[in-house]
Amino acid sequence: MKFSTIRELFLLSQKKFSKGLCEWVNSGAEDDVTMKRNIEYLNKLQLYPEILKKRENLNFKKNFFGEDISSPLILSPMGHQTQFHKDGEIEMCKGVDNYGSISFFSTQSRIKLEDVRAKNKKANLVYQIFLFGNKDWIKAEIKRAEKNNCLALAICVDASIRSFRYSDRESGYDARNFGRRTLKEPPDPSQDLSYDWEIISWIKKNTSLPLIVKGLINVKDVKKCMDFGVEGIWISNHGGRMFNSNISSIEALMDIKSIIKNKKIVVISDSGVRRGSDVIKFLCLGSHFVGIGRPAIWGLGLDGNRGVTNVFNHLHEELYVASINGGFSSFKDYNDKRLRFSKNKI
Repeated sequence: MKFSTIRELFLLSQKKFSKGLCEWVNSGAEDDVTMKRNIEYLNKLQLYPEILKKRENLNFKKNFFGEDISSPLILSPMGHQTQFHKDGEIEMCKGVDNYGSISFFSTQSRIKLEDVRAKNKKANLVYQIFLFGNKDWIKAEIKRAEKNNCLALAICVDASIRSFRYSDRESGYDARNFGRRTLKEPPDPSQDLSYDWEIISWIKKNTSLPLIVKGLINVKDVKKCMDFGVEGIWISNHGGRMFNSNISSIEALMDIKSIIKNKKIVVISDSGVRRGSDVIKFLCLGSHFVGIGRPAIWGLGLDGNRGVTNVFNHLHEELYVASINGGFSSFKDYNDKRLRFSKNKI
């Protein structure tokens, strides 16, 4: 099933996926307010174009912890991917690798990291751990990431328990009952509730991999991460799926941009990206990399790895066109001086 825009991809996915699956992937916490706010505030953030600038050498290549990738676009970690394709994470990884970027997978994946690696020997991978077990289990998962040549380790800190997503729950669809599994479920999700900031210090002592903390919205928490010396921070509200905070990722970036400016820390963000111009806005607020979530899942469900690659290629092309027409000639041009925030209702 071919698509020419991300908008068309979404409509095609609605036709192909079951109602329950659509509600599961497209819903947000409670009544979707935060999920919708992610997109609303992307639309409220405006860009000043600049004209008559040389842009013939515009290049999007970036370096991610020592590996060159095609652009700032990377894959956000998402669970339960075999609902969308029988080979789920394997196909997703292949699609992202074909584009030339980074894939994030997690302990909530359905396919073991070893299986993903076996089918994608040269792919750039990062493994994300949910704190759903004791320290012995966490240490074993750290070793799994190291053994499978991951570029970094990520820790998810914003998804302690399953959230109430009204439309999802009202549909009666339980994602845990669909799709095959080769990765065992984490042993004890309740362990997550017993951890505090000490676990970040402990993890850093137990791995040589760069550490990324994912799920940050609060300035206070960002400062804590910097105090603990983590190598990467991921500004995200989990696509609006976990906590109905009414704070979008864009607003969070606006809050923290002054404290991350000129700091030697990798900044990743996500939530609500559907267009090339959306990517520009995240970059202008200080993100080095921008995560792609739901569109990649839609692409996976429609056409396996080819659908995933097409999603990244579409967004790459839109980013290029928007950058050319907006007068962005290099990464230095993506800065907050090019932004204007509209308080008017859209």
